Amino acid sequence: MTPAERVKAVYHLQAPDYVPFTIYETKVKGRPYERELMDLDICCIRRLESFRIVQEGDVTVRQTRTELPNGHYTLRKVTHTPFGDLTKTEEYDDITSWTREYPFKDESDYAKLRYLFDNQKAVSRYDELSADVAEDEKNASVLVRTHLPHEPVSDLLGYIMGPEAWCYEWMDNRDMLLELTDSMRRAYCQTYPITAADPFEIVNQGGNPTPEIIGREGYREFYMREYEDAYEFIHNAGKLLGTHLDACNAPIMDLIAEAKLDYIEAYDPVMSPGVYEATRIFGDKLLSLHFPSAWQTHDEKQIVKDTIGLIEAAKDPRRLIIGITEDAPMDRYVPIVRGIMTGIREFGPLK
Repeated sequence: MTPAERVKAVYHLQAPDYVPFTIYETKVKGRPYERELMDLDICCIRRLESFRIVQEGDVTVRQTRTELPNGHYTLRKVTHTPFGDLTKTEEYDDITSWTREYPFKDESDYAKLRYLFDNQKAVSRYDELSADVAEDEKNASVLVRTHLPHEPVSDLLGYIMGPEAWCYEWMDNRDMLLELTDSMRRAYCQTYPITAADPFEIVNQGGNPTPEIIGREGYREFYMREYEDAYEFIHNAGKLLGTHLDACNAPIMDLIAEAKLDYIEAYDPVMSPGVYEATRIFGDKLLSLHFPSAWQTHDEKQIVKDTIGLIEAAKDPRRLIIGITEDAPMDRYVPIVRGIMTGIREFGPLK
C-alpha cells in the first residue's frame, strides 16, 4: 500500500497493511529535512478550504507589516466598519505566530463584529482546486482534506477576544456575546453545502474546545450542535466529518463519544486519557493521534518503544493513525518520525 492508501483504508473501515503515519504537509514541504522525511514512507495531509469568504457591506481593511530586530515581523490589521474600527496585531516567525492584540477590546466592539459577520458571504473556489484533486487522486504520499470554519466560540476564544476577555464577557455581557455567536453561526453555516459538494472525502471542523474554560455544557451547546449541523450536509454527501482535539479532553470524553463525528484528529494520549481508554470510549470513531509533544525529546530508541506501546494499547489498531499535528522542535523531526516509522514496522502488519 502507498502511504495515502493506508490512511484511506482506515477511514473506510478497511484493514491497512500497517498503522498509517500522517503529518501536515506544511510541516514538511520546503523544510531542510523534507527529502529525509518523504523517504520514510509517510503521508502528508494537505489542508485547504473549498470556499472563500467574501466580505460585503461598508468594510475596508488596512494592513501594516513591521520588521522586528529578532527576525520576526508583525502584521497590524485595521478593519473599518460603519460602527468603528477593529485592530488586531500578530507576530510571526518562520513556523508560527502569536496574537499580540485581539480585535475585541470592550462591549462597543460587538456592533462592529456583528456587522462584519452579518455581511459575509461564502462562495466556492472549486475552480482553484484542480491541482489538489490530481494530487489526491494519485493516492501516493499526499491526502487532501478540506475543513470548515472553527466553531464560533473557538474563534472568539482563540482569535477575536482571547480567553480572558471571553470569560469576563460571558459573565458581564452574555446576551451580547450570544447574539454575536449567532451571527457567526449564520455566516459559517454557509460553508457547509459548499464543502459537502467539493471533490474530497474527509472534512475537519474546528476543534480545541478547552473544556476547562467552557465546561461540559459549553461543549454540548457550542461544539456538539455545530458538529450536528454540519454532519447532515457532510454525511448526505457521503463524506466523513471529524475534529481536532489535542488538549485535555478528560472532562468531555463521554460527550465526544456521543458527538456527530466520524473521527478524532490530533488526540494526545498524554494530555488526555490513554489510547486504550480513548478507543474503548469512542467506539467506532477513528482515532488519529498526535505523537505526544511530551515524548518528542525522547531518544530514537525510546520513540520506537513509545510507538509500539501506542499501537498495542489500541482496542483495534486497524482504526488507529499516528501522526504529528503540532509543531515539533525543528532539529527533531527526522529522529522523531524515523523512530515512529520503525516502531510501526516492528509492531508488524495488521492483516
